[in-house]
Amino acid sequence: MFYGSIVWDPWLIVAQIVCLQCLYYLTLGFFLSVFVGTRVSRLSLVYFFDFVTVTASSVTGWCVIASFLLSSLAGRWIYALFD
Repeated sequence: MFYGSIVWDPWLIVAQIVCLQCLYYLTLGFFLSVFVGTRVSRLSLVYFFDFVTVTASSVTGWCVIASFLLSSLAGRWIYALFD
């Protein structure tokens, strides 16, 4: 059970949210380094947070899109482990 079976524990919920966010960004960083890091000379935080890099007009943009999709699927798999 996600919220705990005995009591309402908001600190547990916050800790789980933080853990899932950290795991999401770790997997996103891994997939970006695998797919985009091989195509660009310098990988930066722009690929994490700037929507301009998510474009279908270049191969690098498709690699960014694939990284976001794969990290969301990995996050769903991780969430399923906790549930």
